[in-house]
Amino acid sequence: MNFYGLVDLMARLRSPEGCAWDRAQKIEDLRPYIMEEAMELVSAIDSGDEKKIREELGDLLFEIIFVTKIEEEKGYFKIDDVISAIAEKMIERHPHVFGDGFADGKAPTKEEVNKRWEEIKAEKRGGGSVLDGVSEELPALLIAEKYGRRASDVGFDWEDVPGVIEKIEEEIAELKGAKAEGSQPEVEEEMGDLLFSVVNLCRFLGVNAELALRGANKKFSKRFREVESILNTRGVPVSAMKDMSIDQLEELWREAKDKE
Repeated sequence: MNFYGLVDLMARLRSPEGCAWDRAQKIEDLRPYIMEEAMELVSAIDSGDEKKIREELGDLLFEIIFVTKIEEEKGYFKIDDVISAIAEKMIERHPHVFGDGFADGKAPTKEEVNKRWEEIKAEKRGGGSVLDGVSEELPALLIAEKYGRRASDVGFDWEDVPGVIEKIEEEIAELKGAKAEGSQPEVEEEMGDLLFSVVNLCRFLGVNAELALRGANKKFSKRFREVESILNTRGVPVSAMKDMSIDQLEELWREAKDKE
């Protein structure tokens, strides 16, 4: 089956003779599935499993076609309109490939291409804030990264990495102060400021904050499960950890780490 065969398959699922569940879905109902499929694709890419990547790409593509079909039924647009729109955008944002190129006629660097990409986006936005267009529905880490990058594009940024680290240290001090005062709302606010500063450090270091945190989560899960395994082999219940000293827990953690 080709791409338009899948489009026809969706049309049949939404038809009166199709599936009651598929017919009942509204565009809002599909949001959790779209997010889930996108993150499962990221996980598949992380795993390096080509078969899984292919499978998750198909799942995400199906959700895209599903949304488009609902919009088509409402008379807004069809799948060909979606394809045409993204093709036009990619052509417009790659003038060095499809247009007159850069002024000096030289092949642009990756950094120059990215800078021009953002300039074209800004031109399209016209007036208003440079932060306009960043969806509040995105993960908070991604929003913070986008805000930081857009502010940087207009010169609102630190000069170097030490400057960002100094800001992080400042936020830690303010968090300690809020904690000492016992104000939970202020603690939450200062914790947010600290996280935002850490995301900016990631940007300065060329690290994707979302992927870095996913990697840390995966590493923690692997090591903690190893700690549980060590305890199990010694006949010690995992629940006994709450009665152990910090030194005993640290020793277990180092042992699990050494086994990697």
